[in-house]
Amino acid sequence: QGGLVIGGYEPKPLPRWIDGTPWEHGSKSFPGDFDQFEMLLEGAIRRIPFLDQAGIITLVRHPGAYTPDCQPLLGPMPGAKGFWMMAGMSLNGYGGAGGMGKLMAEWIIEGEAPMDIYGYRATRFGNYYSDFSYAAERTVESVKYYYRLKFPHDEPETARPHRTSPVHYRLMENGAVFGEKFGWERVNYFEPGKDWRRMGEDQRKWGWSKPPFFERLRKEHIATRERVTLFDLTSFGKIEVKGPGALPLLQRLTSSNMDKPVGSAMYTQFVNSRGGIESDLTVTRLGGDYFWVITGSGFIANDLARIRMYVDEKDSEVSIRDITEEYACLALWGPKARDVLKKITDSDISNEAHPYLMTKPITIHGVEVLAQRVSYAGELGWELYIPTNRATMIWDMLIEAGKEFEMELGGYKVLDSLRLEKGFKYFTADITPSETPYEAGLGFCVDLGKDDFLGKEVLAKQKAEGAKRKLCTMILTDTNEFVQIYGGEAVHHEGKVISRVRSGGYGFTVEKNILYAYLPIELAKKGNRFTIELIEGNREAEVTASVLYDPKGEKLRV
Repeated sequence: QGGLVIGGYEPKPLPRWIDGTPWEHGSKSFPGDFDQFEMLLEGAIRRIPFLDQAGIITLVRHPGAYTPDCQPLLGPMPGAKGFWMMAGMSLNGYGGAGGMGKLMAEWIIEGEAPMDIYGYRATRFGNYYSDFSYAAERTVESVKYYYRLKFPHDEPETARPHRTSPVHYRLMENGAVFGEKFGWERVNYFEPGKDWRRMGEDQRKWGWSKPPFFERLRKEHIATRERVTLFDLTSFGKIEVKGPGALPLLQRLTSSNMDKPVGSAMYTQFVNSRGGIESDLTVTRLGGDYFWVITGSGFIANDLARIRMYVDEKDSEVSIRDITEEYACLALWGPKARDVLKKITDSDISNEAHPYLMTKPITIHGVEVLAQRVSYAGELGWELYIPTNRATMIWDMLIEAGKEFEMELGGYKVLDSLRLEKGFKYFTADITPSETPYEAGLGFCVDLGKDDFLGKEVLAKQKAEGAKRKLCTMILTDTNEFVQIYGGEAVHHEGKVISRVRSGGYGFTVEKNILYAYLPIELAKKGNRFTIELIEGNREAEVTASVLYDPKGEKLRV
């Protein structure tokens, strides 16, 4: 009587049962541990000082089920038909049970989640977290952010390195600043002449304003636009789909027609039964019944699971295999990309022999390399898929060949400014399962003439009736100087919040602050003006052309 109940989540919790919870555990509590509770008590005393004089009557310690990102596991599991999960509720058990139970029931009945819960899907980890020690370290780190602010540029600090590219040491030698994605060490940007390092909670030091690497990103960006830049994209997910059932399976999953000539690289989306975008990827046809699916580093587990879940027993035999770690991917992008590549291969890589969106093998120093002519930067270039054990040799050859053309090395962060200028979208920000290709300006990826595919009926109806909203490119009009845009900021029109920013950044070539937002179709007109509620204050913006740099795509096709 007259007491207070105080609890919380420790910033440094103790992992238990890493290999799995014992069946006999039930819902028992653990013996109290004052050392663990003390870090919570200190915060409580700061808020309620008299607690310093109070005694503890009962100390209760109970385990919670956590995942490596502290989000629940929801939905079906591939390989176990009819098996659904709602687990790992951790912080959200009582508060989220009703809503999540409703969501799961609708998902089971309708076959699709009623809203975008991409970050909660049980398939998001795949087998990549089957190293339980790694998963436990990452989980312990994630729990601290229940109370601790996580900045947009922060990177995980524990369990690193876990997965590395075959050219990892070459990257280190060139002053790489590494981030982490899905266990992979990836270069965020380079600091030539400095020691390599791994980013962690760096933004805690410099806050919410212009990042200290801004000018380095400018250099990588300009080099890509004017000369040539080499990127290590080995962490890209790579899935091999092979066999007589491969084509019908991919036709069912994608919005585009996959029945194209061998060598075609097809930019497309996986869509759901509501027409929403489930993934944004490239499918390459390497043979009549042989395809590669190339996806983002963080999306491989979900995409692999989706492909496997939609295998139809009526289809012919199909093999689905994750080949991510069998091949490195080095991207060579920029106006001088062909000049560099010509110095290390005798294969014909002219525009006539190897046009845009074509994939074919080329030979480099006796090694067969799959050269895919695509570019997320919007410039001439190739993604080179190289057997892992030969990647370092080819990296060295590219570095030597690039010296004549003042080639730069580039990291993942500069890709944002390059893609924003080109109107390229980013999955999970600009496009999600809640938006359709027609709303996102990707109607050119939809082929309603092919046989039935997921969402076809919905998309056909939307095309006939017209979309009610549209993803628009906007620019800030009251300044051409850098302004920090993180995504999620409110978009105001005539005093009302009508939307939110999906993604944004600074375009170094066009010298504009660029942002994407979905607008009601009646407002989605070039020249219409809006107010954006940014961290630095309200700014004026207007709808502009969808593509600000090379709108006809001529630089991709030279």
